[in-house]
Amino acid sequence: MNRRLALTLALALPLAGLATSWATTHRAAQQGTEWLVPIGGYDPRDLLRGHYVIYTYDWPGLEGGSVDLAGEPVLCLEGQAPDLARVYLPEGEPCEHPVRASGGWNDPEGGLASGRLYVSQERAAELQRRLADSKLQGIVRIRVREDGHLTPLDITFHPRPADAEAPVEPNP
Repeated sequence: MNRRLALTLALALPLAGLATSWATTHRAAQQGTEWLVPIGGYDPRDLLRGHYVIYTYDWPGLEGGSVDLAGEPVLCLEGQAPDLARVYLPEGEPCEHPVRASGGWNDPEGGLASGRLYVSQERAAELQRRLADSKLQGIVRIRVREDGHLTPLDITFHPRPADAEAPVEPNP
């Protein structure tokens, strides 16, 4: 084998391995079922760590809200995706759509009680304004893979029903 061919292979093989690894990871990240989940209190951004929105999931069906999820590793989703009807703690029951906590609030995707979505500086300012509007309900679109891994994708807004409670004020 001549030197030029050996050098080409030495450079191409690691790049091919890296490309295969990236493609596999990307494909896995694109799989799953998308759900729409209402959100509550938030921290619009932290300039030292980038621009993101930290929010609390307002899971329908939990009487104590996200406080019920302290230490819970799994939550069951009910409904016809993307419309979430309610959630419940499995407690030994079969769970058709499980979602698993990957970590606490400081984890890149958050846990079951809260989440974190990175956004641009311009989008952070817009989201801060819209999340503070008591007439709007923030809705996070999440993707849940078959293994239960939750990934937040985007935040949108719907008009808040007239009989709904006022939202939790943002953290200072």
